[in-house]
Amino acid sequence: MPTDPARIIFLGGLGEIGRNMTVVELDDRLLVVDAGLSFPSDEMFGVDLVIPDFSYVRDRAERCDGIVLTHGHEDHVGALSWLLKEVNVPVYGTRLTLGMARKRLDSAGLKADLIPIDAPGKLNIGPFRCETLAVSHSIPDAISLVIETDEGRILYTSDFKLDQTPGQGHRAGIEAFKEVATLGVDLMLSDSTNADRAGRTPSEAVVNEALEEIFAGAPRKIIVACFASHLHRIQQVCERAEACGRRVAFVGRSMVANVEVGLELGYLSFAPGTIVDVAELGRHDPAEAVIVCTGSQGEPLSALSLIASGEHKTVSVEPDDVVILSASPIPGNESAVHRVLNALYRTGADVFHSGNSSVHVSGHASSEELAELVSVVRPRNFVPMHGEYRQLVLHARIAERGGIPKSNISIVEDGDVLELRGGRMQRGQQVRAGMVLIDGLGVGDVGPIVLRDRKTLAEDGILICVVTIDSQHGEILAGPDLISRGFTYHGESRELLEEAAGRVAQALQELSAQGVTQWSTIKKASRHALGEFVWKRTRRRPMILPIIMEI
Repeated sequence: MPTDPARIIFLGGLGEIGRNMTVVELDDRLLVVDAGLSFPSDEMFGVDLVIPDFSYVRDRAERCDGIVLTHGHEDHVGALSWLLKEVNVPVYGTRLTLGMARKRLDSAGLKADLIPIDAPGKLNIGPFRCETLAVSHSIPDAISLVIETDEGRILYTSDFKLDQTPGQGHRAGIEAFKEVATLGVDLMLSDSTNADRAGRTPSEAVVNEALEEIFAGAPRKIIVACFASHLHRIQQVCERAEACGRRVAFVGRSMVANVEVGLELGYLSFAPGTIVDVAELGRHDPAEAVIVCTGSQGEPLSALSLIASGEHKTVSVEPDDVVILSASPIPGNESAVHRVLNALYRTGADVFHSGNSSVHVSGHASSEELAELVSVVRPRNFVPMHGEYRQLVLHARIAERGGIPKSNISIVEDGDVLELRGGRMQRGQQVRAGMVLIDGLGVGDVGPIVLRDRKTLAEDGILICVVTIDSQHGEILAGPDLISRGFTYHGESRELLEEAAGRVAQALQELSAQGVTQWSTIKKASRHALGEFVWKRTRRRPMILPIIMEI
């Protein structure tokens, strides 16, 4: 009797950067691997965060055995609190990953069964026989995951690079991959983020050398912006500060929270007296100060953005200060980062960033490393993951050049399903997948219609038409009065608005003459008359909101 295949369901992270989430289904049981978020694009007006559509897992919550987190970056764990509201299952991860996850869950007022795992190590979660591999990434305690099933062995690399001189808490991982290869890998799901970059990703040691040179020559205070989760970079900065006799202050809520976790778990270590409160820096010579803050992606309300614009309550940038952006812009964030850079240059500061200095290296393998891993693992089937579509295609080509038959390579997108049976891979029926937009505390309350309205408001503004009518006869008792916001300034376009109000009044008088008193018909006529007039005169389509008051 044939058995059910192992199914791999892709719910996020395909054709995009971020929102990583994959489900493995075996014997009618589910294992979730990662639950990440992404940040909104420019077209997502007012949206704060984007998370995966959890409906496939939520509808099968009683069959879900657990969630495995591969590392602590937001694009892999940032949606965990929303997922746990839908599915109450144990969460597995390394110590640092769970430490960072716990901070997020505490902020959301959630409790969860967090189960620490080791890397390398082995564990069973329901019917899933798992093995963890320690890999190098831009955060300590990152892992790759091997899931062994009766239908084939699956390797999920997650984010990695093959750093030959990794820093503290990082390991190159190639030897672990070689051990898995000896057992045979039937399906390899591999990180594609840097598939479009030639060569190899530089080592973390390169950054240390750049920081050493910058710190040695800085005449005044130094401000370093990096990801709050990049504990190794934070450790590097603090070691350089200690070597120069400087004191360090941390700015930004997530930065402070992650430093607390790093210190608590032993991933960060500072000499006594190195760390001070940011309020105390004013009592020290600027040449003795280092500030480590959030905002490397140009987020409008982040610490660095406020500092650059002169709006931060404690920290300012002065001429001859040194500012280091120790991160590369995430695709889509380039304009925000450039805006912050321009503001920093206006202050007279000396600014170092990935475009002009080696103050940052990626945590993802470049094309040469990806080719090396394919040659080492020699998987039977291959799927590129975690990247925009062009990166998935380029990674697929790397795998094909590495000897994997084209017929055994699949480029998948969110909602796609692959089935593994007897080591052979085939496509399954697609499932519901997509984006859930988070606006404030709301979940899923922002959809295409709301975004369309926000786009209209942002581009053409709004015209509010207020009319008071006799409910019995439909006669106009007051108005129409037009209120413009974001469309035109009333003082400069009085004649236009008065003429527009006249057109609405004319349309309503025609309805009154016909004995029409239904408020819905009156609103429709008001909107049509006003919209037609405005389009003819301005070639713009503001949102038109008729308000009809009946007396």
